[in-house]
Formats: sequence, structure tokens, C-alpha cells
Amino acid sequence: MKFSNLPIDITEVDYSDLPKLHRLSVETFNDTFRNNQIYSFSDYTNKNYNYGQLTSEIINPQSFFYFIYYNHKLAGYLKLNISDAQSQNMGKDTLEIDRIYIRHGFQYIGLEKQLLDLAIKKAHHFNKKVLWSSVWEHDSSIIHFYNQYGFKTIETQPFTLAGQNENDLVMEVAI
Repeated sequence: MKFSNLPIDITEVDYSDLPKLHRLSVETFNDTFRNNQIYSFSDYTNKNYNYGQLTSEIINPQSFFYFIYYNHKLAGYLKLNISDAQSQNMGKDTLEIDRIYIRHGFQYIGLEKQLLDLAIKKAHHFNKKVLWSSVWEHDSSIIHFYNQYGFKTIETQPFTLAGQNENDLVMEVAI
């Protein structure tokens, strides 16, 4: 069966999807970083993906979540931020890709590109000229993905994870 013949659907997430978003957020975060044996991410996921935190993000009118389904199965999600919802001030002409996660077993079949295309479409809808994202310097797969679409690293920012100093790469592309 050809992948291109299987249905791909993208739907906007609302409050009724909170339990599904919670499970998917924790699962995809842990799957993405599970090969890094240095850290336990339970503190991070408990803080950033708990029901209260996700609720505040879902109801924020400047944040937008989208589920992507592949062959009627939930395959991943995207979170976009504009204006004050952005994790840092990158200017009024920017849209942040805050999260882009694909479930294990659905990666590398083009779903990431579908979500990036949606982010570009939403940026145009909101009259934004730049897409940007903050990426952990050790997440080589997303860095490679963004590089393929013209994103460039514009700065490095320190952050602390499990008591260890790490760096995020701030990457952007003009659209």
C-alpha cells in the first residue's frame, strides 16, 4: 500500500481533547528523548504536560494545538504560538513552532512536513514573516529537519535540565 493513498487529517485541538493531548505529549516527549540515558524526564513532563499547564495553553487565544492523524490513527501534534504566548519575544512578525512531535512508528513518512506546511499556512494567515523554534542542541533529527527547510541557527540559549546546564538552538526561517 502506498503511503500517499492513506488519509492524513489535521484537526485543531480543543479543551475536550485535553486527556488525549496529555497522553500524547508525555508519550512523544519521552519517546523523542528516551535514548538519552543521562536524564530522567519525569520532573519535566510532570511540570510541563500536567493537566493544569496544558489547560492554560489550550485556552490561551494566542496558542494553537493541532493533532495529525495518519490512516485514522493519532500520529502526533503541533503547537504554535503568536504574540505574547511565544516563549520569548522574537518580534511581532514571528510565529513560534513550540512543539512538533510525531509518535514512534509514524516518523519519517512525511507527517512532519505536513505539520510544517500547516505552520507556514498559519503564519501567512496571521501575517507573520518568520517561523522560529527553540531546539535542544542534542536533538539532531529535528535540527536536520529544520535545516532541510531553510531554518538557520541565530543564537544559542542556556537552560537547565535535571540540574544540568544545556543549550537550545534558536532557529528561524523567513517565509
